[in-house]
Amino acid sequence: MKTIVGIKSFREAEYFFANGADSVYCGLFTIPNNRPFCENFSSAAEIERVIRLAGGLGRKVYLAANLMLRRSDYLKTLRLLARLTDKGLAGAIISDPALLAYFKRERFRTHFTLSTLVNCFNTPTLEFFAGLGISRVVLPIQMTPDNARALLANRLGIETEIFCLPLYYSVNVDSHCFLPCPHDGSKKTALFEDYPCLLPFMSPQGDYFMPMPGQEFRLNALYDFYKAGAGYLKVARWPNTRREADLFLKARYLLDLLDRGLARAAFVKRGLELDTKPMEYGKSFTYYPLRG
Repeated sequence: MKTIVGIKSFREAEYFFANGADSVYCGLFTIPNNRPFCENFSSAAEIERVIRLAGGLGRKVYLAANLMLRRSDYLKTLRLLARLTDKGLAGAIISDPALLAYFKRERFRTHFTLSTLVNCFNTPTLEFFAGLGISRVVLPIQMTPDNARALLANRLGIETEIFCLPLYYSVNVDSHCFLPCPHDGSKKTALFEDYPCLLPFMSPQGDYFMPMPGQEFRLNALYDFYKAGAGYLKVARWPNTRREADLFLKARYLLDLLDRGLARAAFVKRGLELDTKPMEYGKSFTYYPLRG
């Protein structure tokens, strides 16, 4: 299983590559993607610099364009991706089926990753997007290894990517939650109570919380995804770089344990020893960039 890490600066690319990341992905503020402006590069030239760094190390860079685009932006996006692909960009992360269909009509081909925002929960959905040219799918966080068995063993040659579930989990399905959330980055800081999905809801039977699987369950899920052949482990972009770096190093630790062939019980025991607060990673818009 290889790692892919979200970045927002050249300095972060250097750090994550130096610490074992196999690939990185990023966004450009002029191309709609599912993160606030502070988590995007400000120019294509900056991304080209990361591509050169990755090429020298034998690593890869992907560009996120994983929101619905206006039809008037299609040509601009195609030209940008074609330019960056010529420079060595490995591929793009997409969620818009109309955009994929446009690329297919224009005979533009690169490695397309289907964003988790699409919520690909079943084989017919995977087959539909395979027809539009995707090469990889990011599985929904809420999907268990048993649920994902057919997708993991698909005969379409589609790679699979998962989040590091013991360290990162969402109680609500991406793109289908309409609760107010500070993820737009409009607030400089966000407190725990700014996330209504984490707070108790009142009911006649008492306080109700959105269901959150326990740490042991999530460690077992990661173990099963690894054994089932999931190809990539994703660490998402965050404005708080220190937290993302902490998450990445712990994800690398868990992956190293799996690569060493630890039995399930030993892996779960070691994983439970980690200091993990999965619901709090990224729950801060205090901006801590890497310096240097």
